[in-house]
Amino acid sequence: MRRLHNKTQTENQYQVLPKGTKCASAHRYGVSAWAFTAKVDALDVCNRPVTFFLKYVAGELGGSQLKGEYTGMAELHRAAPNLVPRPIGWGKLKMAAAPISFFILVEFKEFVSGLPDPVRLGARLADMHHKTEAPQAGFGFHIQTYDGARIQDVTPQVKWTPFFSRLLAEAYRQDVEANGIWPELEVVYNRVQSHLIPRLIGALEEDGRSVTPVLIHGDLWDGNVCNGAETGDPWIFDCATYYAHNEMELGIWRAERHKLKAEIYRREYLRNYKASEPKSEWDDRILLYSAKTNFMFSACFPGGAPSRKVVLNDLLYLIQKYTPWEEDSEVQSQLSQL
Repeated sequence: MRRLHNKTQTENQYQVLPKGTKCASAHRYGVSAWAFTAKVDALDVCNRPVTFFLKYVAGELGGSQLKGEYTGMAELHRAAPNLVPRPIGWGKLKMAAAPISFFILVEFKEFVSGLPDPVRLGARLADMHHKTEAPQAGFGFHIQTYDGARIQDVTPQVKWTPFFSRLLAEAYRQDVEANGIWPELEVVYNRVQSHLIPRLIGALEEDGRSVTPVLIHGDLWDGNVCNGAETGDPWIFDCATYYAHNEMELGIWRAERHKLKAEIYRREYLRNYKASEPKSEWDDRILLYSAKTNFMFSACFPGGAPSRKVVLNDLLYLIQKYTPWEEDSEVQSQLSQL
């Protein structure tokens, strides 16, 4: 492994280390698509070895990204210390010769490969959702958070339906910015906003029903979940936190590219956190929620036709089931040929 800096330089950068802790070394560790990651070995005030995980991002945008990640992780850790590693701090790196960079430091957990146990993950994730306290502002988050390296619209909103509509709109905007307008998808997306969301998501807030905001991880694909080496218990990290309908957390588990798409993960979660009413529409809501992560994924990879095709097919299925066009409409005729 490559050593990053000498001891003096490293200690100067990581003023957020616990009081009395001295850094011994830092080495490259792990892989990230948008950040530099490392393992920091240190000695605590009693001269005992202690280890931390470091991530840093170059550029001014990194400050906003890592502030959001640190703040979100801190709130998740308070709710679920047995599921979310404790964040130590974040700040600006103090390297005169280097580009402006920002870092986050987190307690280090030793992981082993393999998918998490569905029973343990479902129980702990549901428990975290049960324990978070809804803020007065409702859905969203009080500072900007990011889905990976991409901004997401988490502007606070009292009602879930308009919040999700805006969240999806920003994801779609970024997809169009990266890949251009696909006329067929544009027609379908507009129908989703005008008809499907008010019907399928709006039903959660009709007939006296309401949605309670819970704090979600926000990007819970299999690369952000690992098993602890000592116990095999799941740990989650690299969050894209905001307050949402709890079922929004599972949207990413419907994405075909992820290994956590297996139905058993959703089923085990459902054993610990009952479905919102209308319960019969639970799985379709999860499918609609997956559109956000699929649009964001497509935006990351210009020319992302496979991901866009998946979104198109999913949304067409939901529209035909809940809010179809008139059978003799021109739109219906055109889309039936896809």
